[in-house]
Amino acid sequence: MALVTLLSIAAVIGIALTTIELLAVAIVRRSERPFAGGPLGRASEASGSPRDGSMPTVSILKPLCGLDDDLEANLESFARIEGVQFELIASVADPADPAIAIFERVRSRHPEAPLRLVQGGVFGAEPKNRKVERLVMAARQATGEILLVSDSNVRIEPADIARTVERFSDPAVGCVSNVFRGEGARSFGARLEAMHLLTFVAPGAAIAALFEVPCVVGKSMALRRSTLEEIGGFERFIRILAEDQAIGLAVKRAGWRVKLSPVVVRNVVVSRSVRSALSRQVRWNRIRWSFSRFEYLSELLVNPLPIATLAAAGALVAVPELVAETLTLAIGAAFVRVVQAASLARLLEQKDRLRDALLAPVQDMLQFCTQFAPLLSNSVEWRGSRVRLGRGTELVEART
Repeated sequence: MALVTLLSIAAVIGIALTTIELLAVAIVRRSERPFAGGPLGRASEASGSPRDGSMPTVSILKPLCGLDDDLEANLESFARIEGVQFELIASVADPADPAIAIFERVRSRHPEAPLRLVQGGVFGAEPKNRKVERLVMAARQATGEILLVSDSNVRIEPADIARTVERFSDPAVGCVSNVFRGEGARSFGARLEAMHLLTFVAPGAAIAALFEVPCVVGKSMALRRSTLEEIGGFERFIRILAEDQAIGLAVKRAGWRVKLSPVVVRNVVVSRSVRSALSRQVRWNRIRWSFSRFEYLSELLVNPLPIATLAAAGALVAVPELVAETLTLAIGAAFVRVVQAASLARLLEQKDRLRDALLAPVQDMLQFCTQFAPLLSNSVEWRGSRVRLGRGTELVEART
């Protein structure tokens, strides 16, 4: 009976915590344009050109590797940036990469856009983070005061970059990352992945931001060039898998603020198998485990439905007099999670809100199952190879 009671209490706490996370997302979204009175705010409010001299120059670093879903449309969105002086430097390792042809097609349609491509430059011993390697090569060609890392599956609106770099109007800010959500999902696995981003990743980033705790996802992440140089450049993170979070922590240790932009960018995932979606969750779980065991285990409390379900199962087996109460709690937790998912979808402007929100209980149960993966192994599949993770996601040779 004691265990069932503890599980029920934990589920109630989880419902409260996920509600607080929802409120955190609402607060972050409503904090947009906090420096509108400053030079960046005035520049972006003006109807002037993207070459307004009062704005810092932004170098967008975009690693490319293969054909992501809707890559051409994703790149096209970056050719139409407004409100800021920018350059985009795409970086590929293999001269035969099919992404090059897509990039060149976009560049030919937008000759006025400052789009450049760097190739090759493989260096360093294995194992290494190949995305960071691409960032090193791109950064060496960059001229901007702000370096913005953007994954190849990111899509933006024309004003998103200008609105994001407004956060640097605060001279204490050294790193800014974006809230992001899934878009374009057609397969069941892709919808699960979008639900994971919506109900777990975005709320987690928002609640961390409110407490000034670095929680950086490199999907879309901007850095002052001077800050990056101060922490050792991208080169310092060549053997770190979660370079984004490691960079955020290093920026914080160096005395700079790490902020979350309320501007929502889109993570385009059209087709994904369920296995692939869960594999990505397992990898992210092992990444978070390698940074902090305590914080990782505490995440169980922000997934109330599986805990409530366990309480109901325990009551059914051992405490019949509590079956009605625990079943009500489990059903209530499922309902709350659907409502929370629909609310998050509205806050983050995600389409098909109700249809996808109904997947929230399924995603929660699957996430609970993957939560224990780090206890079984510290190996991850990444970019076609298997590596082991040390502390802070340092890459270690996989055992043979």
